Amino acid sequence: MGLNKRLIGAGATASGALTPSENFKVITYTGNGGTQSITGVGFAPDFVWIKRRNLSRDHAAFDTTRGAGNYLTPNTTGQQYFHSTLLNAFGTDGFTVGSAATVNANGDTYVAWCWKANGGTTASGSGTNTTSVTNQVNSDAGFSITTFTGSASAAGNFTHGLGEVPDMYIVKTTSFSDSWFVWHKDLTNTTGYALRLNTNAAEQNLTGFWNDTAPTSTLISLGNGVLVNNATYVAYAFKSIDGFSKFGSYTGNGSANGPIVETGFEPAFLMVKRTDSGSSVWTIYDNKRNTTNPRDKLLHPNLSNAEATASSYQFNFLSNGFQPNGTSTDINASGGTYIYMAFAADPDTEAPTL
Repeated sequence: MGLNKRLIGAGATASGALTPSENFKVITYTGNGGTQSITGVGFAPDFVWIKRRNLSRDHAAFDTTRGAGNYLTPNTTGQQYFHSTLLNAFGTDGFTVGSAATVNANGDTYVAWCWKANGGTTASGSGTNTTSVTNQVNSDAGFSITTFTGSASAAGNFTHGLGEVPDMYIVKTTSFSDSWFVWHKDLTNTTGYALRLNTNAAEQNLTGFWNDTAPTSTLISLGNGVLVNNATYVAYAFKSIDGFSKFGSYTGNGSANGPIVETGFEPAFLMVKRTDSGSSVWTIYDNKRNTTNPRDKLLHPNLSNAEATASSYQFNFLSNGFQPNGTSTDINASGGTYIYMAFAADPDTEAPTL
């Protein structure tokens, strides 16, 4: 095993029934300014999140439920728009992009984070004060895509399809401009608090936002200040799966040797947000833009900024977790509280040793 990996235990993944790279994959590519088929994902992706790396540009999020060409920008409040020169087709091993600079400018570099749901096949869901609920679910990987329409100026709910209580979900209206609202199981209050993916704001006590109701194994609730009549929505829900994904929290120590956070796997993708500070950006790291430790190439979901490299923002990916070894307050303030979402790389074939 390479010296760039620090073993802190057995480093074993779960039973092996789920292969991480068949359900989540990071892809990097260089634009050609025309039409380009991006392959090598290894499965038919259902949720693709693309970011230009070398220059500033909005993020772009696509999924097979809403259909190719329909995009949202995670770093803004913008509503859904259709554009044929962005991601214009989903494939069995990737996707096709058009000539738009957001996804394929000639010579520019890009990253795409890809998740598998159910191959674009949806099932009818249900809810209170919601209509047209559809669920696209990968229960093995703990991931679902739900679309629905608000049908009343009152609180309501919708089915998420996971069959278990989610650990995190992101809700975005697609028919008008509003924030990307994030619920996470480790927020201070799980019935009233939320984060915004498109801002650096701390967690907020949004009275009635989740209708003061925690999610269940079937339902996600929204309050009447959010569920707007005749507005359309998309929700991405996640559940931790042993050896594949983990949604948790940690407390920073302010040291270059930050806390070791155990996930049970080596991450392929890590997104972190400080929850107790209103000046901390979201940060994303992965194992394709950085193939070895330290992982110091960061992108911010709430900013259009180009990829940056900063020693104060470094993480190490460990065989069964991760460790911040930077001192930025965005990732490791002494006493700071942080939530994270992490997805696994395939386990090493080489037997781990201490």
